[in-house]
Amino acid sequence: MIDYNNLAQYTNPFKKRAYNNILDGIGNTSLIEIVHLNPNPRVKIFAKTEFLNTGGSVKDRIALSMIEHAEQSGELTPEKIILEATSGNTGIGLAMVAAIKGYKILLAMAENASEERKKILAAYGADFLLTPPHLSTDGAIEVAYDLYRQEPDKYLLTDQFNNPYNLLAHYFSTGKEIWQQTRGAVTHFVATIGTTGTLMGTGARLKQYNSDIKIIGAEPTVGHAIQGLKNLKDSYIPGIFNRSLMDQKLVVENEQAFQTSRELAKKEGLLVGMSAGAAVYAAQQVARQLDEGIVVTILPDGGERYLSTQLFQGFTPEATKSNLKIYNTLARKKEPFKSLKPNEVSIYTCGPTVNTVPHLALYRRLIVADLLRRNLEFCGYEVKHVINITDLDDNTIEAALKSGVDMRELTTQVFEQFLQELEALNIKPFQYARASDYVQEMIEMAENLVLMGYAYIKHRSVYFDIAKYADYGKLSGVDLSKIKLGATVDLDNYEKENPRDFTLFKRANLAELKNNIFFKTKWGNMRPSWHIECAAMCTKLLGESIDIHTSCLDLTFPHHENEIAITEALSGKQLANYWLHNETVLNQGSKMSHQGKNAIFLEDIFSQGFSGREIRYALLSIHYRQPLHFSLQRLTAAKNALQRFDMFIWNTRSITGNGEDSDALPRIINEMETSFEQSMNDDLNISAALGAVFNFIRKANCLISAGTLAKKDGPKIIQSLNRLDQVLGIMPSPEEEAISEEIYSIIKQREKARKQKDWQKADQLRENLKTEHGIIVEDTPLGSRWKPVAVNGD
Repeated sequence: MIDYNNLAQYTNPFKKRAYNNILDGIGNTSLIEIVHLNPNPRVKIFAKTEFLNTGGSVKDRIALSMIEHAEQSGELTPEKIILEATSGNTGIGLAMVAAIKGYKILLAMAENASEERKKILAAYGADFLLTPPHLSTDGAIEVAYDLYRQEPDKYLLTDQFNNPYNLLAHYFSTGKEIWQQTRGAVTHFVATIGTTGTLMGTGARLKQYNSDIKIIGAEPTVGHAIQGLKNLKDSYIPGIFNRSLMDQKLVVENEQAFQTSRELAKKEGLLVGMSAGAAVYAAQQVARQLDEGIVVTILPDGGERYLSTQLFQGFTPEATKSNLKIYNTLARKKEPFKSLKPNEVSIYTCGPTVNTVPHLALYRRLIVADLLRRNLEFCGYEVKHVINITDLDDNTIEAALKSGVDMRELTTQVFEQFLQELEALNIKPFQYARASDYVQEMIEMAENLVLMGYAYIKHRSVYFDIAKYADYGKLSGVDLSKIKLGATVDLDNYEKENPRDFTLFKRANLAELKNNIFFKTKWGNMRPSWHIECAAMCTKLLGESIDIHTSCLDLTFPHHENEIAITEALSGKQLANYWLHNETVLNQGSKMSHQGKNAIFLEDIFSQGFSGREIRYALLSIHYRQPLHFSLQRLTAAKNALQRFDMFIWNTRSITGNGEDSDALPRIINEMETSFEQSMNDDLNISAALGAVFNFIRKANCLISAGTLAKKDGPKIIQSLNRLDQVLGIMPSPEEEAISEEIYSIIKQREKARKQKDWQKADQLRENLKTEHGIIVEDTPLGSRWKPVAVNGD
C-alpha cells in the first residue's frame, strides 16, 4: 500500500540528474498560458507542455522513474526484459529509456493504438504484442500479467498501474515544477484520468504545498475513444489511484476532447493529442465556475502521433464514415460505404408520377431515402440528393386528356400538394427534377445510342436493343431466356425487333398531336419513355457515375435495368456504386397500388386524427428491407411510442433533484449515442437505433424519479436527443414546443401558488391544465411532475 500521507519518505528517482545524454531532457517543461480558448477573463489557464519531454509525452517522467528505481533496487538486471501494458505513451517512454540503457523491452498494447505510436516503438527497437481493440488497455494488462506469472525471472514487470514510482515521478518533479512556475499562486489543478499517476502524484504534492488547491480529474465516458484515458467504471482501477486526493471529477465526451484539440491547434498554435484536448476542455469548465483563480492543466503529448486516427480528420470522426455499411442490391450483400468523392455523396431517388397524389408506398420509399440522407449527413458527408418528378408519361398524359386540363397545370397542382405532404412528413427537401424540363437531354441520349448501335428506329419509334448490352439483368438477376415472346419488358404496345427490347421514344398518337403533347425529333413527333427520362435526369444533374440510387424493390426490373443499360452503354461507366431498395407496403395482404384499388393516402389518415409525425414514425420504424404491413394498429402503436417519447421530454422539464449522481447521465447518454450510431451505420438498422433511444428513456426516467439528476441535466438530455433527431426527424415541431412553453408557464404559476399556500388557485390552475391543455400535474416528494392526459407509460 502507498502511504499518501508521507510520500516524501520514498527515494527521489530524480535526485541525481546527470546522465549526459538525452535523458537530461526529461522534465522541467514549460508552462504556457491558454489565451484564446479561455472562457473567463477573470481566471488564468496555464498548460504544462509535457509533449516537450525528450520522448514526447508526460509518460517519459514515469518511464525513467520506474526504471531508475528498478535498477537501484536490483530488480532490473541486464538479462531481464522490461515488460509493460500500455496504450502507447508509457511504452514509448520505456522504449526510449531502455534503448539508451541497453535493455530489451516487450510491450502489450491494444491493436487500435495509433499507427504513429506503433512506428515510434518499432523505431526504438521495442517488441510489442497487439491485443484485441475492444478490450482496450485492460486486454493488454491481462496479457502482460499472464506473461509475468509464467516467467517471473525473465521479465521486469514495471506495472505502471500499481508502481508507486509512477506517481512519485510527478510528486518529485511535475508538482514541484508547477508550484515553482506559478510562484505558489495555482488554485486549481486539472489532469485527465488514465493510469492516474499524473493526477495522484502532482495533486498530492500541490496539496502538500497548499491544502486549499483543488484537484480535478477529467474522466472520459464509458466506451470512449480517447486514447490513453480510462473510465474507472469501465476498466481495471489502478492500484495507485486514491479517490480522496481528488476534489472533483468532470466527465468529458469524445467530441468535446477532439474538438478542443483541434481548436488548440488552430487558435493557440498547440498541436496536441486527444487527452490534452480533454484536459483543456475540463479546465475551461472549471474556469467558467470561478470568480478568479489560476487553473493549471497538463498537455500529455503531441498531436503528431494521432495523425492516423480520427482526431484531425474533420469535425465528425472519419471512423463513423468508415463504419457505415449498406445492403447493395447490385452486390446482393451488405458492403462498407465509400463515396466517389471525399466527404461528398450523390443520391438519385425515384420519385412520384404526378398524375395523382402519391399513396403510402411511395412515401415509405421517400422516408427511407430521407433516413439514408440524414444518416450520411450525420456522418459528416455533404449530400446532393435528386428526385425525379414524372410529369410526362402515359399516366400524366391520360389524366390530362381525360380531365381536359393542360398537362403542365395538372401536374403542377399535384406536385405542389406533394410538397406539402413531404413537409408534413418532415422529409427534407430534395433537388426536384421534372421530366418535362429535360427532354432535349433525352433526345440527345437517344441519338447517341442509335449512333453507337445500341438503339434502332422502327415505325418512327426508338428502341433499345438489349442484345447489344451484355450486362442486361445484372441488377435484378432476371433470366431473359424465360421472358415469353409477345411480352415486353416495359409493356409498350409498339412493334420491335425483339419483344424484349424497350422503348426510348414513342411515336406520338393523334390525341397527343391534337393536344400538343409531343416533341419534334429527326425521326418524327415523339415523346420520351419513363426509362430514358430517369437516365437523362440522373446523369445530367449528378454525373455519369453516382454514389447511391434508391427506390422500391419492385422497380429493379424493368425500370432500373433499363436505366443501367441506357447510361452504361453511353458512358462505359457504372451508373451507381450502390443500389438501395426498400420493400413495399402491403395493405390487406397485397401490394399497395392504384391498380389494386387498395391505395391509402395521407388525407385518409389525417382525417382519422393521426399526424404527419406519427405517420413518419410508422413508416420508418421497421427496417427498410422488410415488407411493411399497413394497419390502423401500426399507426396507433406509432402514436403511443411518440406519446411515450413526448412524455419523457416533458419529464425533463420537471427535474428537481440535486444531481448527486453526476456520472450516471453522461454514461447513459454515451451508451445511447454509441449504440444509435452503430445501429444506423449497420445498414440503417432503425429498430435497434430506436431501441437504444427508448432504453435510454427508461434509464433516465429512473434517475429522474430517484431525484439524482439536477435541473441543468434537462437541457443536456434534450441536446442529445436533438442530435440524434438529425437522423430520425421525430422530435416535436417548434409549434408544439411553443405550446409547451405556454403550459410550462402555467405550471410555474401553480408552483408559486402552492408555495404561497394558495390552494384554491393551485387547484384551479391544475384543473385548467387538465381541461384546457390536456396536462395532468402530479405532486410528488421531489416536486411537481406533469404529463399529457393521453400519455401512458414510464
